[in-house]
Amino acid sequence: MIYSDDINKVCGLCVYAQKLEDSEDEMFCTLFKKNTATSQGDCKKFKYDIFKKTVRRKRRLKTEFTAEDFEI
Repeated sequence: MIYSDDINKVCGLCVYAQKLEDSEDEMFCTLFKKNTATSQGDCKKFKYDIFKKTVRRKRRLKTEFTAEDFEI
C-alpha cells in the first residue's frame, strides 16, 4: 500500500533527505543538517516522499510468436 502506516521509515524515502552526488549509501538530511545512511530509520520527523520509491516494472511478455515456437 502506498499510503499505509507500515511503510519502511528509512532516510532514503524521506522528504528531507537529498542524494549526495559522490555517494550512493549516504544522504544529506536538510532538517538536521547532517549526512545519514540511506537505510537508517526510526526518525521521529520522517515524512514519506512517494517519488523517491523505486518502482519495479513488470517484465514485457513475448507476444510475437512464430510457428517454430510451437514445435516439439
